[in-house]
Amino acid sequence: MGLLPLRSEAPRILRPARRLHRARARPAPRREPRLGRDLAIDASDLPAYANGQRYLSKNGPERKRYSDPDASWGHRSAASTRKGGGFYGYKVHAAVCARTDLPVAWRVETAGSHESNYVAPLLDSARSRGFTAETTALDMGYDNNRVYSECADRDSRPIIPLRETTGVKRGDHRPPECEHGTWTFAGSDPSRGASKWRCPTGECQPGSRWVKADRLHPLVPRETKRWKSLYRGRASVKREFGRLKNEWALLPLRVRGVERVRLHADLTILAKLACALARERAAVTPAA
Repeated sequence: MGLLPLRSEAPRILRPARRLHRARARPAPRREPRLGRDLAIDASDLPAYANGQRYLSKNGPERKRYSDPDASWGHRSAASTRKGGGFYGYKVHAAVCARTDLPVAWRVETAGSHESNYVAPLLDSARSRGFTAETTALDMGYDNNRVYSECADRDSRPIIPLRETTGVKRGDHRPPECEHGTWTFAGSDPSRGASKWRCPTGECQPGSRWVKADRLHPLVPRETKRWKSLYRGRASVKREFGRLKNEWALLPLRVRGVERVRLHADLTILAKLACALARERAAVTPAA
């Protein structure tokens, strides 16, 4: 008689167990094969653990001593309700996988150092860790010939919007044109360092032309859907900065000195990567 209540409860107890068994018997999710192939690089502000007032008083002299002497003054963009302008502290520069939002390389420097100086070190650091970047998405602040050359030397195609320079205002960045219209993109050859363009009707002689890759004419033309799709991936580094600051305690800083700030950033990002690795291993581990 004492077993009757247990038998009546058996379906309710066994039903979740069967669902759990079916879930464990499913094939493991496939590992992302293109991890680190498409990177997004940017920098974000880290205000120092110090008095951020540049002047001792209103209209007074500039402050000469700070509790964190390693930090420096830099500029940050406006975000949400915070206005842009100067700040005292550091910047974290990061290369993030555009597909998984995981950082693959990072470094902390003072706020006064320009962001474009660290594209090559970040790409080299990512390569040393086994990530070969085929494309690198960056914002307009990185639009200079040196960054394009550094990416090309590392076999990575830069995805950068153009600044309004004199050549851009003159229209030097536009595709070739003829009496039949604007020429169409027909592929690029990294070994040749040029992209191929064809006459829309094929009536011109010659009907195609190779254009040497440079800042105005990259190997992935800005008019193509691929360029636009790759540039949208740049939002991954912004999302990751937001997660690290708001969810993983990258901010506010509670240490002083560049070495301690670097250690704090290393521990924060490594903790994030360790959790991602643990989830991945748990997902691919076969059921006993």
